[in-house]
Amino acid sequence: MKTLVANWKMELGVRESVALARGVLRGLRGVKEVPNVYVAPSHTALTDVAKVLGRSRVMLAAQDMHREAQGAYTGFVSAKQLKEVGAQAVILGHSERRAYAGETDADIGCKLALACEHHLDPIICVGEPSAVREAGEAAGYVSEQLQTILAAADMPKRQRLMIAYEPLWAIGTGVTPTIHDVREVHLLIRSRLKDAGMERARVLYGGSVNAQNIYEFINDDYVDGVLVGGASVRLNSLRELINVVSEIG
Repeated sequence: MKTLVANWKMELGVRESVALARGVLRGLRGVKEVPNVYVAPSHTALTDVAKVLGRSRVMLAAQDMHREAQGAYTGFVSAKQLKEVGAQAVILGHSERRAYAGETDADIGCKLALACEHHLDPIICVGEPSAVREAGEAAGYVSEQLQTILAAADMPKRQRLMIAYEPLWAIGTGVTPTIHDVREVHLLIRSRLKDAGMERARVLYGGSVNAQNIYEFINDDYVDGVLVGGASVRLNSLRELINVVSEIG
């Protein structure tokens, strides 16, 4: 089955997040082939959304975590704390974290190791800026990102791992990459994962995905799923996205 990760960013309050989670569950009633769906609300809504999801087929993801297991890190959240409130997965290295919090690949590698230790499914974001793409150096850039991040963790064989290709030049710009662009990088990512003995990892696409373009991406054999941002914070839109993913199977 294909995968959909709905990243609600800092768009919704607790009540809104709970209402959206309930709406997602209602929309899945009677659906036999439910795709792998993760919802990622803000940290403040994790506990309440976890109660709504219960033992449903929709999984709970956090948007980030700290690179240290514990300590005097005011305002941060640890992997252990996420696990305790019901999180099953965590997004690591999102482009907005890199841009606004100055996160590096080394930071993300440390987070990956802790996520594995606490049995959280890592959703690792990688992707190149426009200058790198225009210079024809996207392959080398993404390869280096993966090498640095994956080298930091001793991945258990049964660890569920997702790599989300998130081209920075396609985020908030109105520019959508062609499926050829995406496939090219996904093939590279798969090759690097194979070299690292991680062939079972799923490779997602995340970059301005919406109801109008999701089919082109999700229907490709080299795309295992999508990471969706803004289009996932409205119930009708999110249901439509999930329905498309479900139809593809």
